[in-house]
Amino acid sequence: MNKLFLMLLLFFPVTGQAGKITNILFNEGKLIIYHQNCDLKQPIRSSKKLILPLEDCASSAGKIPLSTENLKQIHWAQHDPTTVWIVVTFLTDYQFEMVFSPDKYIVCLVTSCKPKLSPEELEKLTQSQMFLFSLENILFQIPLKQMLIAEWLDRSIGFIPRDLVRDGLPHFGSKRDDWKRKTRKHLGYDIYIDKVDVIAAAPGVVSRVGKSYQAGLYIKLNHDNHLTTVYVHLNQSLVKKGQFIKRGEVIGRIDGAAGNAISPQLHFEIKIKDKSIDPLSLIEKFYQADNPIKEKIETYKQKLIKLSQYRDNLVEQYLLKH
Repeated sequence: MNKLFLMLLLFFPVTGQAGKITNILFNEGKLIIYHQNCDLKQPIRSSKKLILPLEDCASSAGKIPLSTENLKQIHWAQHDPTTVWIVVTFLTDYQFEMVFSPDKYIVCLVTSCKPKLSPEELEKLTQSQMFLFSLENILFQIPLKQMLIAEWLDRSIGFIPRDLVRDGLPHFGSKRDDWKRKTRKHLGYDIYIDKVDVIAAAPGVVSRVGKSYQAGLYIKLNHDNHLTTVYVHLNQSLVKKGQFIKRGEVIGRIDGAAGNAISPQLHFEIKIKDKSIDPLSLIEKFYQADNPIKEKIETYKQKLIKLSQYRDNLVEQYLLKH
């Protein structure tokens, strides 16, 4: 079949459990896990298996045999009284992406999570959702080529890094270097993506193109009203110091992990008078009339509270062993 569509409707007793899986759907390369109050923890990855642990969750055992692309089988069972393991078995090495919403987890196993849009739909969306926020009468664009706000959120505050201990969580203010028994506050946003052009968020002048152990290659742009944007973990720079850059102009490229980043990503930072600020409240204000975006942000904010607590426990366990 051109389209593989397998659906299993699962009925579980909820005795002694805070949550349950209500439905598992595999369609067009995407595993969709419908649930009530199950908490997805950091995926466990090996060369040919991906384990998705769901805590505070109940399920009976199930299996979906597959013979498509690189997938061999998806099966799940109660791993312990409070945890369900969903195990995806591959034939060779693999990549995956994850998207969250209040009642489901989407794991893209074959295709990208990025929606397929017609040219007309893309143009309409691009006109309204290619920007992050407005500050000091300057409109700031998403600094990754052809990325819209929904994907920005999915790949930043909605993204679970592969190595939560060393990479940390992507949001502003998250802990850094605590696994080294040090204290450092994350001063920007990490957007997990690879092989993509980085563009200027607003018109400005290149004030620095530099390189360091932590940052890898990085670029700083100065804008009006004492505003600065910083683009970190680049693999290539296409600009020079003193050069004027238009908003949306390509300034560099991400092509693999750089600096101390564990996975390919862009660290994006905005400063007012050289002080870094959290742009999330500005994004919320800019999209206050867009209910789907507002709901997505709120969902991810709640998820981050639990993920931060979970990561604290992981770091504590790591330090006990080292």
